[in-house]
Amino acid sequence: MMALNASSNASPSKVKEVLTRGRKDMWNAPLSGYSAVILEPYRDFVLDPSFAIANIILPPMTRHPHVDSVFSTVLYYLLAPLRVLYRAPTEDSFDLRDKARNDIIINSKAGISVPFRPPSDLASAIRGALAFIISATADIVGTIMDRQKMMKWFEAVTEFKAYLDMSGVGDELQEAIYKPLMCGRLLDNIKILNDCQEVMYADRCQAIQKVSAEELADDVSKGKRMMRFATAAYGTEMIRSALDRDAESHHLENQTKAIAFHCNILPEHVQILYVDDGGDMKVLRHYVAIDHETKSVVLALRGTLSISGALVDMQGMDVNYCCGKAHKGIAEMADNIWNESGDKIINLFNENETIKDYTFVITGHSLGAGTASLLNVKVHLERPLGNRTIKCFAFAPPPSYCIDPNLNDAVAKASIQSAIDNCIGYLHDNDCVPFLSVSCIRRLALLMDTVDNVTESMWFYRRFRLFWEYEAIPDDLLKSVQLAEQNGTVTTRAVDGASNLEIPAKIVIWMKKNVGGSFEAIGCSPDEIAELNVFCCQDMVSDHLPEQYEDALDALMCSDTDGGSK
Repeated sequence: MMALNASSNASPSKVKEVLTRGRKDMWNAPLSGYSAVILEPYRDFVLDPSFAIANIILPPMTRHPHVDSVFSTVLYYLLAPLRVLYRAPTEDSFDLRDKARNDIIINSKAGISVPFRPPSDLASAIRGALAFIISATADIVGTIMDRQKMMKWFEAVTEFKAYLDMSGVGDELQEAIYKPLMCGRLLDNIKILNDCQEVMYADRCQAIQKVSAEELADDVSKGKRMMRFATAAYGTEMIRSALDRDAESHHLENQTKAIAFHCNILPEHVQILYVDDGGDMKVLRHYVAIDHETKSVVLALRGTLSISGALVDMQGMDVNYCCGKAHKGIAEMADNIWNESGDKIINLFNENETIKDYTFVITGHSLGAGTASLLNVKVHLERPLGNRTIKCFAFAPPPSYCIDPNLNDAVAKASIQSAIDNCIGYLHDNDCVPFLSVSCIRRLALLMDTVDNVTESMWFYRRFRLFWEYEAIPDDLLKSVQLAEQNGTVTTRAVDGASNLEIPAKIVIWMKKNVGGSFEAIGCSPDEIAELNVFCCQDMVSDHLPEQYEDALDALMCSDTDGGSK
């Protein structure tokens, strides 16, 4: 039986039922020919997000039964043109549609389109952005209607600002970012820093390689499968942006079926589902599923897809955690998730004889990866699952932990080392998140300030020529940035709450994209990753998206099949 843990149990809403039915009918409509060319994009990028946002905003506004009834009737008639436009099929027409599609497949001709197809890179990026907008809308609506949640937002922002003021980090960021922004130099400085870094970082991942690509083959294969579970934790909207095969509307009609479809498991194998529309600063959205293929019980945690999640990311100052220091927001999230679902996971193992010897796997992407890696340390140290094997697969994890160098407890130290040895991190090309600790941001601010100290005395025309690469970067500027890069860890003064956190993993697999589009798997040490700076480039954010990680792992598996990682 699947246990459903939702953050709220709202009474049935007729408005919600009308909107859900209208959205389902729209996706069930069998489009073909020229109508598909016009109506599919309109459905994908206009109507569907509108339905999703309306489903978030309208039900709370129509809680009164009479108002709900009136609004649902009005909506039904307002949606009549869409039912005509998309020719929503009746229940009896599904057999005819399926027969038509089968005939098309047999004859290998294009015709009636399936509702969900693997998106292009552009469509995937747009859908990912729409998923964030929809989730953020739900987050804002939830905050407006929940005074306690609103107070948490204000407390998080106030605490973050107080830390910046107290530590002096705020002054460093103001010099590096705010001052050039007000003077109109910030974009120029970022582009100039990018040009300098392209020279300095030409082979930086190869320089810290510790493990060969051949030795990483097994971890790449396991990572490919676990990344699907991590993506599925984001929900249906993000799953659609990462599809790699055709899907019917019934495959994605609810969260459980969407997770099962993307992960290639049965819906009944999704055992625990914690869903909060929008976001929650206390407990991340997560689910637990049984994966018989890998003989694992998988706990998958969602990454940042809401304002609440971003506020958790902002709490980057360190706190005491599991015999060391950890990212404050992520450490609290790891504790809260185990408090919410830990007992249910223990009971799942105890009550299901078929999975008694299965491995417990924790996975996630972004904030979910950081939380997964800290939760991995926690369960290894506290041993709530006894001697069960525990693994962690962290995709795009931010630096989140460092062990106390003065720890004398041999048992605790061995448990933490076991957690690290059983965790694998994954980094895609120029993704900036795995470098975003307070220490790294301060080093980046130093580089930005170094560039600004030179560009502030330049005429606009000179900066314009440097920005558009009509002129080479001056040698003195490049040398200044190189010197600041080399001395960054020494010249930045020590401040409270800015420990040198790193990814608590045995190895970080850096999936580096080559010029030809192929990928190379490079095994790097987490402590050396922590000493590197963010590479300021145009794809440092887009490389962070879940579908990019799935594509990179797919490419690495294909290259292995063709004769080794490239």
